[in-house]
Amino acid sequence: MKIDFEKHVAKAIFHSPVKNFELDSQQIETRRDPLTGLTTKVRTGRKAWQRLYTTDEKLLAEIAEKTREGCFFCPERVNKATPRFTEELIPGGRIVVGEACLFPNLFAQKEHSAITVISHQHFVRLDQFTIELLANAFKACSIYFNRLNQSKPNKYAEIGFNYLFPGGASIPHPHLQVLASDWPYFLIANLLENNQKYYAQHSACFWEDLVETERKIGQRYINRLGNTEWLVPFAPMREDEVHGIVRNKSNFLQFDDSDWESLADGICRVFKYYKEKGLSSCNFALYSGRLSQKLDYLWAGVRIVSRSSVQAQPINDVWYSQNILYDGLVTEPPEEIASSLRNYF
Repeated sequence: MKIDFEKHVAKAIFHSPVKNFELDSQQIETRRDPLTGLTTKVRTGRKAWQRLYTTDEKLLAEIAEKTREGCFFCPERVNKATPRFTEELIPGGRIVVGEACLFPNLFAQKEHSAITVISHQHFVRLDQFTIELLANAFKACSIYFNRLNQSKPNKYAEIGFNYLFPGGASIPHPHLQVLASDWPYFLIANLLENNQKYYAQHSACFWEDLVETERKIGQRYINRLGNTEWLVPFAPMREDEVHGIVRNKSNFLQFDDSDWESLADGICRVFKYYKEKGLSSCNFALYSGRLSQKLDYLWAGVRIVSRSSVQAQPINDVWYSQNILYDGLVTEPPEEIASSLRNYF
């Protein structure tokens, strides 16, 4: 099945002071996501902007050290300073898998809102995350979702990661936001609706068609790890965006340990790419359909994006166009991101 990769190209023309006021032009692409319909601007020729997001490593080390004292996610304080679940839901009040520890969020975002501390170590650099650390954290989340589903089915669930202050984290100690409710986030509702339409129209799963098409094109597909497929989206909403998709599984309760480990593997590889690019902050979100419902037209997965780096005078990477007008903006074509990222897979 042919997937439509819609792209419109325009040029801005002006006399440039950096070229002695000779006539110059810049290419601007508008791309539409083939499934969600969301649009983004790809402003090519602006790679020089990447240096504005380079990490101040000395400052980052100072922040990590200053925030260590009193951190309530560190192992010597976590049991005294964090909430506990009721015994009826989680016997013992918390879920522990390896170094990962899951407990209620003191500032709930949804009906069911938890935190998973990923590591005993207070600060973990992007290139220090391991498959074991992330996979254990994901497995703790899976246990939580299973318990919730047993008590009341039909919930939507998400796992989010804000890394460092530019990524929205309140403390450097790495942790996950773990959420479940009867109300899905906008993107998940969009994916469900449009995947169902595609399936009804073409009698095929969009994700299967997308992976097959991207493999044939060869510009944005990265690799397969276990049961997961990795690619850079045609119309990324944020910088350095990468998608990981779990084949033929629409919700977290269908995942087995190898699926969580493959997702952790891919995320660690993306983290190493970000670190070697000079970046220090990022977000990712794992999304799922209803926990009690197996869908042939949805593949659950993860989306990862880089954020502004730790700097004395940081430049925010989210502009008015994204924050208010809901349009994506990237300064590096996804095809170039994929070409570099393949070296890490």
